[in-house]
Amino acid sequence: MATTSSPQTIAVIGAGFSGTLVAAHLLTQAKAPLTVHLIEREHSRFARGVAYSTIEDCHLLNVPAGNMSAFPDDREHFLRWAQARKDELLDCPCVGEVSAAAYLPRRAYGDYLAAVLDEAERGAAPRVRLQRWIGEAAALKIDSGAIDLRLASGERLQADRAVLALGNFRPGDPSGADAAFYGSARYHGDPWAPEVLERLLSTESCLLVGSGLTMVDWAITLRQAGYRGSIHVVSRRGLWPQRHQPGVPVELGIEPSGSKGAVRKGLRRIRAFVRDSGGDWRPAIDALRPVTQTLWKSLGLSEQRKFLRHLRTFWDCHRHRLAPGIAARLDAMLESGQLVRHVGRIRSFADRGDHVEVLIRRRGSDQSYAFNVDAVVNCSGSESDYRKLDSALVKDLLGQRLIQPDPLALGLDVADNGALIGAEGRASEVLFTLGPPQKGRLWETTAVPEIRGQAARLAVELLGN
Repeated sequence: MATTSSPQTIAVIGAGFSGTLVAAHLLTQAKAPLTVHLIEREHSRFARGVAYSTIEDCHLLNVPAGNMSAFPDDREHFLRWAQARKDELLDCPCVGEVSAAAYLPRRAYGDYLAAVLDEAERGAAPRVRLQRWIGEAAALKIDSGAIDLRLASGERLQADRAVLALGNFRPGDPSGADAAFYGSARYHGDPWAPEVLERLLSTESCLLVGSGLTMVDWAITLRQAGYRGSIHVVSRRGLWPQRHQPGVPVELGIEPSGSKGAVRKGLRRIRAFVRDSGGDWRPAIDALRPVTQTLWKSLGLSEQRKFLRHLRTFWDCHRHRLAPGIAARLDAMLESGQLVRHVGRIRSFADRGDHVEVLIRRRGSDQSYAFNVDAVVNCSGSESDYRKLDSALVKDLLGQRLIQPDPLALGLDVADNGALIGAEGRASEVLFTLGPPQKGRLWETTAVPEIRGQAARLAVELLGN
């Protein structure tokens, strides 16, 4: 990309992990005059996003501190930051040590990201500045290569380039009910809305739809808050996130292949490796981490769809694992009977006035059964089909054909350099993205190691260095 005339202005829409790191790298790397507009809809999530804006000490990182640096070329950056605050962190009842192997509170990582941004701003070159905005980006127009960005408040910003760091969205509503139920006070479609916990604590039973990491967060949060009611969990396959445990690193070779049957062959290779190496699958899954994107991109669409249809849930619960302490708490809740597991498909929700009746068809059976709860929380995972999102900006960009979903509807169509691809099939010269919107192209693109590398590379691309 050719270097543009200065001063340059770059708008970063979204100040979660992805947007914060891009902004920090821009401020650090820029030598010529530059203004970075960093825009976040909610003040409490600025430089933190959804995951790291939590105030609950029981919400721990799912990765040890030694692997959580924001910078790919300084792997101990977060660990040093945490150890400098050791006494404060040890006050948290969920923290027994502050070491490379420790699973620290996510709220502490949010503080770390805010500190990274502050440090980058303080150390920026002369005439390189950060402008922080609290508001929702509602519309974007491109005229002669210049971007006119409108916020929901009516304020307008001008920029030469823009980064959509939109992160993850609230989950789509599960099937089984009508619009009236989804609008009722007994249904919580956004599990991270600020009023949900208070409302749940007044109930005697609740249902968490989905059995992934969001479900775990809510189960642990309710227990920590002293909730005494029954917590029901329903998922189609009954698979839960597995726990971390120490293991010896191994090498596992799987050749990239776009041939028919590549997914099945890869699965057989992994199973054989696990069987022959003693039965612990964790080192095998970890060994695939550096090459997952390469393997994914080598598959054709039909093989990718086969993976999503048959193996996605298995991959998620083995790949995205729990801190051992959190897994132990979850096990204790199961053993006590407070946490109740249901395996099957929800057929219907019915609001009976004083409770919700939930009808479930058992997995592998035509039989159904019903149970009652006081509230339902949607923990089914982020909606990734951009055509279904309730976002003014996304709807605006789709309407202008400036963006389009990827063929798998896992995110957006994106070029190798992070440029967004419009409906005409051309990569934009001014619109870019990173992180979750690239899931269709990369599959593994939601965790710290992947996003920190993308943020550093995208900053170089945007500055034309």
